[in-house]
Amino acid sequence: MLIKPATSHTLTQCWYTRMHHPGHGRTRDEAGVLHAYCRHCARPIRSQGGKAWTLADGIDLDELATRSSIRFICVTSVADGMVIARYPLDREADDAAVKARMTEIVAFHHADEAGSGLDVRLMGGPRA
Repeated sequence: MLIKPATSHTLTQCWYTRMHHPGHGRTRDEAGVLHAYCRHCARPIRSQGGKAWTLADGIDLDELATRSSIRFICVTSVADGMVIARYPLDREADDAAVKARMTEIVAFHHADEAGSGLDVRLMGGPRA
């Protein structure tokens, strides 16, 4: 069987793993969002905190979650971006109560151990 080189294309790493990695030339916009081009597929990507990168023309679930009116603590796996657990917080909870609950959740999931691969973040809620 003869394959023409002009018609066969190699799929990039992003296609298999769904994880994009920024190349050189990161920029930050006025909202604090990082923008770059993926080093594998050369498509525009963006990131809220610099850890997880998504396609710039796609839906960013982290951005939607941060705009939520409900505050919650989210435990995610850094390796695959999957949500492990989500803990809603009381609307009237003060900063001390939120910090205590966050410490309790980190201890429960052992997220403070080296190599745990878990990220625990406070998301959503009213903006100050």
